[in-house]
Amino acid sequence: MRRNLICGAQIDIVGNYIEWGRDKMIIYNSRKEYMFSVNRVDKLYIVYGYPTKYEAKFKEVALISNLKLDFVHRRFCHVNIPLIQSMSKNNSVKGIEHLSKSKVENCVNCKIAKSTRSSLKKNYTYRRTTQRCLDRIHCDLWGPAPVTSIGGNRYFLSIIDDYSRKVDVYIIKSKDQVFDCFKKYLAKVERELNSKIKCMRSDNGLEFCHKEFENFLTKLEIKMERTSLYTPEQNGIAEKFNRTAMDGVRAMLHDSGLQPKFWAEALLTFVHAKNRCEHKLTSPLTPIEIWSGFKPSVRHFRIFGSLAYVHIPKIKRNKLQPRAKLGILVGYSLRTKGYRVFLPNENKVIETIHVYVDESENGVRSLFGKNKQYEYAKFNLNSVNEFEDLDDSNRTKLLDKLSPLDIEDWTRKEYTKTRSKQMYVYYCPPSSKTKLKSLNEVRKYCKENKMTFEPEKFNFKAATKYSDKNKNSENDSRSEGSNSDEIYETLEYECYNSELPKTFEDTQRSKDKEKWDFAMREELNMMKTRKVWELVDPPANKTIIGSKWVYNIKHDEENKPKKYKARLVALGFKQKAGIDYGETFSPVVNFSIVKLMFIVLVSLLGWNRVQLDVKSTYLYGKLNEKVYLKQPPGFIVKDAESKVYLLHKALYGLHQSGRSWNCELDHILKNLV
Repeated sequence: MRRNLICGAQIDIVGNYIEWGRDKMIIYNSRKEYMFSVNRVDKLYIVYGYPTKYEAKFKEVALISNLKLDFVHRRFCHVNIPLIQSMSKNNSVKGIEHLSKSKVENCVNCKIAKSTRSSLKKNYTYRRTTQRCLDRIHCDLWGPAPVTSIGGNRYFLSIIDDYSRKVDVYIIKSKDQVFDCFKKYLAKVERELNSKIKCMRSDNGLEFCHKEFENFLTKLEIKMERTSLYTPEQNGIAEKFNRTAMDGVRAMLHDSGLQPKFWAEALLTFVHAKNRCEHKLTSPLTPIEIWSGFKPSVRHFRIFGSLAYVHIPKIKRNKLQPRAKLGILVGYSLRTKGYRVFLPNENKVIETIHVYVDESENGVRSLFGKNKQYEYAKFNLNSVNEFEDLDDSNRTKLLDKLSPLDIEDWTRKEYTKTRSKQMYVYYCPPSSKTKLKSLNEVRKYCKENKMTFEPEKFNFKAATKYSDKNKNSENDSRSEGSNSDEIYETLEYECYNSELPKTFEDTQRSKDKEKWDFAMREELNMMKTRKVWELVDPPANKTIIGSKWVYNIKHDEENKPKKYKARLVALGFKQKAGIDYGETFSPVVNFSIVKLMFIVLVSLLGWNRVQLDVKSTYLYGKLNEKVYLKQPPGFIVKDAESKVYLLHKALYGLHQSGRSWNCELDHILKNLV
């Protein structure tokens, strides 16, 4: 055993049961079946080792003695298997010392994602050409990707250190960001190693060859090495990494069942694993160990795309709501210790350490049905845009041959599917019964029919919510399509749309429009009663901040909507320190301790317990600065459209709101004494 101490709380956390009493402790599994019992000796319970038929399930307490090679292969983002075996043999990292020696069947995901033509060249002999880190770095830009990532990016910049083979990747939206990324890399590595970059090798792309970049390198005395025209193999280290990385990304997407728009998340995960793998030039050391001097641990590695249980903080749930929500693991935290998890319900990626990853369950199949995964290869991640290799004249000629797309002649319909309480959208071209259910299908249709493809004209987000009234109206006629298509569309159209509107315009399209309007009018009437503001002409040379509506729904015990709430929040990030606000500090307390002390005083002194709730507390705080606010969205005063509000009281979102309310409350309470 690698651990000689077992925590009783950890036994309880993983779902087992414990019985105490009479100098004895009995352990049962989650099905309340007997596992083992131990006797008390002094103040400890001694566990004597003997074989049991139950597999240990204690995370970070009982470790699997023999890790399966195919399992570790998936954790390492599908890097080649001999490399993993070599790392285990050489003890290059911590966490795979007990790797099983069983043979591994061919990984289907790797065969599909990494297939190549047979090579007729002789084996290449690797040799080092540098003596220390940063003697030479290799840079290359990959893109554009045919699919925009979930962060809105289409390129990535890879920078490889020649000596250690450590890789840094920057996901960017356009080529003009390359220079800024290089300056960030320069500042980071020089601070980490206390050394200077001596040489940079890249191709002749304009993102590397413009005057500002060259002057910057010359000023820092960094030697520039360029490849010859049409000879990318001279920058082979960076080019090869890009190919290896995208092979891994394809394998990870195919294995996980995630959409191609997750390519950036998969890439960052692959780089994280790649930097902790041996290289032929560095064996038995890894790039991270050469770079930092410390042997890395891979015990935190988890399979990309696994089902994740994300803990919900107390402040974001009540006592009857679940304590965790489901997500899909999409990588490791970039700046903190933890994991990156995609939450389909909220359509966003979060970073958290409070998560349990179930590697035995695939996230996509667990959340969207146990069907076969959608066809990931609908996009080729190594391809470029249709017109990428055409010059301007040829592109213009080709576009002239395409017929224009008139969206007014197309039919747009919304429908629901069997077993799915979700609204979907499809378009029908004029004089055709073809149903196009995604932008990809529209693009293919336009290409086949020689029409211009204008994606901005298509909206595949349903404007209406699902209703039980129309549940059976169109299900029978719209239920065609395979299960894999259903999973693909479920992901693409935000399967679990939130019922809360994000903007004022969303409330006007909502079926609960009247309830939201009433909530907003109630909020404005309260501000009028409290004399929060007055309408004035906009002053010159003064910051005028905007505002937005934040919506919420209170539910009753049966989780039915109880009250619709709307709060006007100022966009305080536009305030300028020293001009629009001064001191912002306000004390905070631990409410658990306050409640405890209050209960003690009530009990000891015989007080009558009374609890008060101040509604819209910040609206009582008085402002010392002059703050101007644009009129709230949807409630512009007629014949006074150009005027703005001068705030007399604090508003949610302002930097000084908390302090203003604290000062007001402090003054009132002291006057009561």
